Amino acid sequence: MTRLNFEVFSKNHNRSELGESPCQDPESEDLWWVDVTGCRLMKTNIVSGETEVWKTPEYPGFVVLFATGVPAVGMQSGIFKFTPETGSFELLIRFDQVGCRFNDATVDQRGRLWASTMALDGQAGRAAIHLVTADHGLKTFVDGLSIPNGLAVDQERERIFYSDSHPGVQSIWVAPIAKQSGPIGEAALFTSTGNLKGRPDGAALDQEGFYWIAGVDGSELYVFDLDGTLHDIIPVPFPAPTKISFSGHDKRLIVVTSKNMGKNGGHLARARLPLGMPAGIAQPYWNFGTP
Repeated sequence: MTRLNFEVFSKNHNRSELGESPCQDPESEDLWWVDVTGCRLMKTNIVSGETEVWKTPEYPGFVVLFATGVPAVGMQSGIFKFTPETGSFELLIRFDQVGCRFNDATVDQRGRLWASTMALDGQAGRAAIHLVTADHGLKTFVDGLSIPNGLAVDQERERIFYSDSHPGVQSIWVAPIAKQSGPIGEAALFTSTGNLKGRPDGAALDQEGFYWIAGVDGSELYVFDLDGTLHDIIPVPFPAPTKISFSGHDKRLIVVTSKNMGKNGGHLARARLPLGMPAGIAQPYWNFGTP
């Protein structure tokens, strides 16, 4: 077990009900994130902790970036481009499933956006994993899930990770992906968190290809090696971490979002990685329209 010196640092905002999707802007010190059930989009300076807040018209599941200061937010009826200067949302990708919303997302090294959708009430079997296509559609590769999370693409090894956070599932899978299209072949079970304190939530990869995932409701982060063996457990300062981001100019700053549970829940926490641990992989900008 590795103990890092976590600090709760986000300021000027009420606690998020369900903080999610921390996304570091590669060209600034800004980190974007969402409050899912609180219907808020937030931007926090990773040095000062100063936070700006905007209301969203629907439940937001994730935020990614087109370019510095230009976010896209996945909500209930689609994926929207957000303009901070006006506070306006422009629909880019329509999603027409009543009672559902976008949840987790990641951008691969080619600039493609992978995103999950789920039922608002977490109903089993209604969740899926999609790739946003060049013609502004959604190509579904995995369905029949309940609470889809854990999205991360290992471009070097040509594979994608995803998880299901449902208490009755708590599994993480890996599937091979083709360079030009999407997953090929069958997904395989990577690992399970059934014997750990937390359920699998949001994830990221480090430079060795190790898979880091938040153990929601377990006060821990889990690090798995290339074969799915548990490599490390890292305690965090709140009961329900939801997702991690490797941030800072050197990607050695871990930022973690959380639910509003416990003393520090609903805020962001950060910690520096010691030199003996590999840095993380930055999430690229979404190259909207990439095939």
